[in-house]
Amino acid sequence: MPSLSVIHRLSIPAPATHLVHVETTVFDTGDRLPDVLVAFMAVWTPGSYLVREYARHVESFEAEAPARASKIRKNAWRIKTGDGSRIVVRYRVYAGELTVRTSHVDGSHAFLVGAALFLAIEGHEGVGARVEIAAPAGWRVASSLRRAAGAENVHLLEAPDFETLVDSPIEIGTHRSESFDVLGKPHRYAICPARAIGSADLKRLVDDTRTIIETEANLFGGKLPYAEYDLILHLSARARGGLEHRSSAALIAPASSFVSRDGYLDLLSLVAHELFHVWNAKLIRPAGLWPYRYQEECYTRLLWWFEGATSYYDWRVLALSRLCTLEEYLDHLGAEIAYLDHTHGRLVQSLEDASYDAWIKLYRPDENSSNASVSYYRKGEVVCALLDIELRARTGGRATLEAVVKHLWEEFGLRERPVPEDGMQSILEGVAQTPLADLFDAWIRTPGEIDYAATLARVGLSLERTARPEAASASLGVRLRSDAGRTVVATVMRESSADRAGISAGDELVAIDGVRIDGANIDASLRGTRAGQSIDVALVRDGRLLNVSARLDPPRLDRVKIVAQRDAMPGAREAFTAWLGQPWPAARSRASP
Repeated sequence: MPSLSVIHRLSIPAPATHLVHVETTVFDTGDRLPDVLVAFMAVWTPGSYLVREYARHVESFEAEAPARASKIRKNAWRIKTGDGSRIVVRYRVYAGELTVRTSHVDGSHAFLVGAALFLAIEGHEGVGARVEIAAPAGWRVASSLRRAAGAENVHLLEAPDFETLVDSPIEIGTHRSESFDVLGKPHRYAICPARAIGSADLKRLVDDTRTIIETEANLFGGKLPYAEYDLILHLSARARGGLEHRSSAALIAPASSFVSRDGYLDLLSLVAHELFHVWNAKLIRPAGLWPYRYQEECYTRLLWWFEGATSYYDWRVLALSRLCTLEEYLDHLGAEIAYLDHTHGRLVQSLEDASYDAWIKLYRPDENSSNASVSYYRKGEVVCALLDIELRARTGGRATLEAVVKHLWEEFGLRERPVPEDGMQSILEGVAQTPLADLFDAWIRTPGEIDYAATLARVGLSLERTARPEAASASLGVRLRSDAGRTVVATVMRESSADRAGISAGDELVAIDGVRIDGANIDASLRGTRAGQSIDVALVRDGRLLNVSARLDPPRLDRVKIVAQRDAMPGAREAFTAWLGQPWPAARSRASP
């Protein structure tokens, strides 16, 4: 087999065009190249389970003579090498979307996602690559790729293989940089735009990030599994999200995250989530994602664990490290339960199926998504919290989800072994030394309601469900959106009043009982009504005015609060303290001045 070497040269001569110019050179360090090579671009990026068709943003693809290139698939090109020892291909990539999984270039910066930018040679994905970046004057580079010395305004990075190249996003620009050490390892924040964060907020963020990393490392044995780590944070109102990488994380959050307590805790939970993924998703990985296959979907039924457990631990870590209060943690968990309460898909789709169908459902929501599917993030988080409580209760505190996490690290992460697709029940049962089939059958393998009361009672808690104070006393069962001054149905909740009346997503609601609907707040139009009452709804569908009769439902109980149980079982208070490391809530309130 030939000994290939790859060099990718990047330039951004006109950032306002949102174009990255790429020149890729492939050469054989020993002899001449094969007569034909096939170059391809990934169709997805690990951590974001949707075929994004990155090649659709490629333009003007050509090979330098004597080589010739022709497209053979949506994301691949056949290159006839011309019997030489070197080929050069050039193309441009449009980068106009700022998310953690897509590239973005403008006059202030460039955020480059490897899967959306770089070519690989089929059959030679293990070949390393050198990246030469000709940055605009005054722009710096942040990335977890190895750095090499370069000329002025030329930055040199190196990747040992295509997987590392794809796994290492690059930020180029005038971002604010902040270096700090955690457990003897260097860490760096690159924050864009630099002016979006003040010195006091940056210090607070760095200090709290250090606490998060120390807390998470302790869950896995106390050591960090990387040499250094980069956090690329975009502060923008365009989106909110994160994407894990082995030695870095890409994050995007509103600049207002530092203004309110809720916003800041949301940002910290995002940081904690992506950092926890270093262990639980990157190094501990399900068999379905081992190895990554970049040109096709990689199916797994275990995202309920790899995303759900990570979601459980992002807020749990905040609680354990006292970055959030006990009340804030319980309020967050209650909000996740409330979300599930109003997702009819919980009765239709199991957690395992939600994991498997991520490629066609989670990242492609439509007006029926909440009726037919469930989030493996949100239900996964709730189920993992309940699993933690049940493990503790059924083993007298001997087994915990922390013990499972550490076992996964020692048996699979450190040993570089994939987690079997059908292995999680046996892994938990092995740690607990007790059967758990009833929980897996009820919570993970089949859809349906969750009996929260029985499990929460084990730690002296119960649920209180109430309507929002501003809510009407009856419900139509729709979610609305405003569209150019029109009130449009975004979702009709299955088995609701609107569903029975034949109201559909896309309908424009005009009036209720002859009174025009004002805006997208349906509660205002239902003031004075009562459950069981029939109302006349005027709507427009496909340009036709229709009138339907709807019999109203009771008000939706939108708020779920987790509270101390009045008559907690013996030992429940101690179990609560063992679970969250703080006194049972009722005991706290009595001790307060």
